[in-house]
Amino acid sequence: MKFARHYTGKHKILARYRSYHGATLGAMTLTGDPRRWANEPGIVGVVRYPDTHRWGEAEPRPVAESLQGLEDVIRYEGAATIAAVFLETIVGTNGILIPPDGYIAGVREICDRNGILMVADEVMAGFGRTGKWFAIDHAGVTPDLMTMAKGLTSSYLPLGAVAMRPHIAEAFESKMFYGGLTYSSHPVSLAASLATIRVYEEDGLIENAARLGPVMRAHHERLAAKHPSVGAHRNLGLFGILDLVRSRDPWTPMTAFNGTSDEMKAIGKYLRDNGVYAMLANNSIHTNPPLCITEAQLAEGFEVIDAALDIADQAVTG
Repeated sequence: MKFARHYTGKHKILARYRSYHGATLGAMTLTGDPRRWANEPGIVGVVRYPDTHRWGEAEPRPVAESLQGLEDVIRYEGAATIAAVFLETIVGTNGILIPPDGYIAGVREICDRNGILMVADEVMAGFGRTGKWFAIDHAGVTPDLMTMAKGLTSSYLPLGAVAMRPHIAEAFESKMFYGGLTYSSHPVSLAASLATIRVYEEDGLIENAARLGPVMRAHHERLAAKHPSVGAHRNLGLFGILDLVRSRDPWTPMTAFNGTSDEMKAIGKYLRDNGVYAMLANNSIHTNPPLCITEAQLAEGFEVIDAALDIADQAVTG
């Protein structure tokens, strides 16, 4: 946010509701999900634009509708006041929301046309999770700024980074940026990052995620065909999720928004008791295994999930 504002001289930042960007005051203000509530009012100048996916619906909005929503907000807020559009390339903790084809390229075009920076948050989706180095590579788009962390060191040591296009970096050669932190460029974390990247390359982890993406999709499809509680599923590479419902028609999620249920709690306990550690949020089971997982290990994990879904099926009413 500071880079974008300092480079452009503009103050507004656009971000979405179904998003999570971090826990500092600025990042939490960007965040649209309920974790933001306790930290409000936050910083000034952050404005929401529409998501690609509505809560409680199985499919994303048509790409033209989502892009028009962004266009409308830019029109009403004034492009001359907007420094950047932030987006998780694939939304992470809010549901592994994979944008429809053409959306990312459309955001890029809108930003270019209006003189606004495009900032891709690749903290969760980056470093091979989707079968490419970064999720935005699937769209063939280059953002102006890109944030990264988790996979940068495989989380063995704390490290975050912001990548930027050369012309933006060059601007700071003559325009001082006051952003130094006590632990910036910590040598031990940087060493861990270099070692992690070497393992990605030498062990073929990016390629493994790409190869196992269709395998994961087949497991998702098998579970959806077998269990009426699986209302929807999504994955790109090893970045996946199962959405659970009480009814497919009408579409009724297994939990209320920002809530849980006895069924989801029981599913979580069953998974843990049987050696599968997966994030459960709202009505969803996240299927995001280590990039080094084998096809056999993936199958073993999905067998446990298969059994756990019997619990959810008991709550299905239609």
